[in-house]
Amino acid sequence: MRVLKSIESYIGGILVLAALMLFLSGMVLRLISSPLSGGWVAELSIYMVAWGLLLSAAGCVAEGEHVRADFFLRMVGPRTHFFADVLAALAGLTFCLVLTWFGTKVVAFAFAWDERGPSFLQIPTGYYYAALPVSMGLCSLRYLFVLVGLLRAGQTIRSEEI
Repeated sequence: MRVLKSIESYIGGILVLAALMLFLSGMVLRLISSPLSGGWVAELSIYMVAWGLLLSAAGCVAEGEHVRADFFLRMVGPRTHFFADVLAALAGLTFCLVLTWFGTKVVAFAFAWDERGPSFLQIPTGYYYAALPVSMGLCSLRYLFVLVGLLRAGQTIRSEEI
């Protein structure tokens, strides 16, 4: 699992860094009035940032780095904490599965209508939209692993209570 998180984080970081470099070079191209400057830089940068950030989301799930109500969990006992974690993992899994499903529908729609970006590159927007179902699919997989881990840990908690 650590290898997968490293790959996701590495690819996400590279994409965001490349987008930053591309955006900065686009600014320089506009300053020198180069014919290479234009909307394609912004379009490509946005695609890269979206993919980079969304690919990193699954790693956040694996490490428990998403925002949660920790103040509530500090006030309850271990059994309630366990059930809250299981409920949160189930909710996250359900949410990510729904977004994966709807995201694939949006991607299919964008490709079916041959929707393209506004720059001269004419990149199909389906590639941009595909970042969501890919990311949510990876997050779903991570939430499933978290849920299985919690349920395995819950068996030891229950056996200790007996």
